[in-house]
Amino acid sequence: MERVSFEDRNCSIARALDVLGDWWNVLIIREALWGTRKFDDFQRHLGMSKSILSKRLKLLMEHDILEKRSQGSSVDYQLTTKGREVQAIIVSLLQWGDRWYPQAEGPPVVLVNRHTRAPLAPLRFQDEQGNPLELADIGLSAGPGANEETRERIRQIQCLHAVD
Repeated sequence: MERVSFEDRNCSIARALDVLGDWWNVLIIREALWGTRKFDDFQRHLGMSKSILSKRLKLLMEHDILEKRSQGSSVDYQLTTKGREVQAIIVSLLQWGDRWYPQAEGPPVVLVNRHTRAPLAPLRFQDEQGNPLELADIGLSAGPGANEETRERIRQIQCLHAVD
C-alpha cells in the first residue's frame, strides 16, 4: 500500500503529519528529547527493527528534525531546533494520554521542573498578550498562505460560529 503524501495540501497540520503521523517518528523524537543519541540505544529503548529505525532516522534527517554528528568513531543523532520544538506536541500528547488513557497505577512518567522537582502544569492556550483562552475562545482567520479553498472553508466555519 503506497503512503499518501500531504505535502501539497493547504493545511499546516496535514503537512506536519507527513513527518509526525507515524508513531515510530514521534517515539524516536521523544527518545531524542530524553537524551537518546546512539542508534543502538534508540533500538533498545524502542524495541524496533534496525531497518525500520534506519528508515525513520533518515526521514527525520531529511526533514531537518534530527541531524547526524560524528563523535570520534561513533555517530550521534541530535535534535535540530526544528526537532526540539516538537517538545510541546510530545508534552501535550503525554498529558492527554495520562488524562484519558491512564494506567491504574498512575502515570509512568511525570514531567517535572529540573530545579524545583515540581510537576508541570497542563499545557494551556493563551494569546500573544498572555491572556488565557479556552477552546471556545479560539477562532480561525485566513493566513497569508491560505488559498481560495481554505479561505472559503474558514468563511463557512466563521458563519457556523456566528450563530452560536
